[in-house]
Amino acid sequence: MASTLTHNSSLPVSALAWANERGGSSLPRLALGSYVEDYSNQLQVIGLSSSLPLSEPDVPPTGVDGGDFNILAQAHHGYPPTKVAWEPISKRRNELIASTSDVLKLWEFNEFNQSNQSNFNGNIHNPINTQPSSLNLIAQLTPKTPGTAAPLTSFSWNHSTPSRIVTSSIDTTCTVWDLETRTPITQLIAHDREVYDVSWLPRSSDIFVSVGADGSLRAFDLRSLEHSTILYETSAIDKRRAQPNTQSNIPNKNDNSPITSTSTTNAPLLRLSFNPYDSNYLATFRADSGDVHVLDMRSPGAPVTNIRAHTRGVSGIAWKPDGGVLATGGDDGAVHLWDVKRGEKVGDKTGSNGMSRQSSSVSNKPSLLKDSVLSYRGASPVHSLAWGSVPSVVGKRSSWEDWIAVGGQSQSQQLIL
Repeated sequence: MASTLTHNSSLPVSALAWANERGGSSLPRLALGSYVEDYSNQLQVIGLSSSLPLSEPDVPPTGVDGGDFNILAQAHHGYPPTKVAWEPISKRRNELIASTSDVLKLWEFNEFNQSNQSNFNGNIHNPINTQPSSLNLIAQLTPKTPGTAAPLTSFSWNHSTPSRIVTSSIDTTCTVWDLETRTPITQLIAHDREVYDVSWLPRSSDIFVSVGADGSLRAFDLRSLEHSTILYETSAIDKRRAQPNTQSNIPNKNDNSPITSTSTTNAPLLRLSFNPYDSNYLATFRADSGDVHVLDMRSPGAPVTNIRAHTRGVSGIAWKPDGGVLATGGDDGAVHLWDVKRGEKVGDKTGSNGMSRQSSSVSNKPSLLKDSVLSYRGASPVHSLAWGSVPSVVGKRSSWEDWIAVGGQSQSQQLIL
């Protein structure tokens, strides 16, 4: 059974990212972005108000908002952030946070002494016995004149080469940025329609994958941008303009009523997430679908596993750091954990993490998962998920807890597994 910690937000939470651990000494910190349909959105960094909720679950919340977290720093963001992420572990004194909306924004987070964090009263203007943390905008990157660029839908920070970020946009392009020079390395037309998400291949400095409104999942290599590889395409869906009270779509030659018009389009793919342990595997999902598809890049064309995840549309996916379990969140308010290894079949070849890979002699029909290993249901639709291991602040320094952050209408909840 998972324990639950809560941060009560004044605005809906749409983007989440756990800070990278730094030497195992810091309390858990989370970057989150709000979603309101105007220019008043916020970017915040919140921190656990005390170590007591971890060591003594019955202790009342100590945050000033009645939750377990306090706001360490916040800044005006303008348009809603479509994604936030912390810089991969580096030697910088102050950590960097990136976010996307109308442009790619870089922020510097300057944290006060962590030993005083448990005494912080949550008021960033009047902290107790310490100086407040700060969140400062240091760069806004756009390949076009500010105010004329198309909105950005997502980005990915390269862990092998942290000076590189790739962004995706509704104008069909992906742009690779050099953060040291703050200039674009390249911009390419990635899809036929809007690009909704992009991710670097784990442990690669050159290969990234994107999904978009055209229903395709494509791979690109910076060393050879003349070509891209389509790894997966969704099936076409019908869009019919039926007449009222029409009983049949078969036209009757004696009927003078207008014929129903039919067009087809591929179902859009909204997000993707690589298995961090085995980069051959990634998960994705379609718009307005409760299913999640797990793909093997070595066997393109069809999923290896389909997960019957939610009764309403999927809104977020996140892998456990060791790659064995996938978390999904949906508009039905549920968060489910899936043991993807259960999808293997008799006769399958098995990857290093136990995930299945079909041989040519075995049916290429994907396996189906319908039973989750753990479920949680909130009071409102899930907007986003973030899964990261953060150092435990109780017991031995080598002990770790698995944390899942769940963003919703008015709360960010952290599930401790």
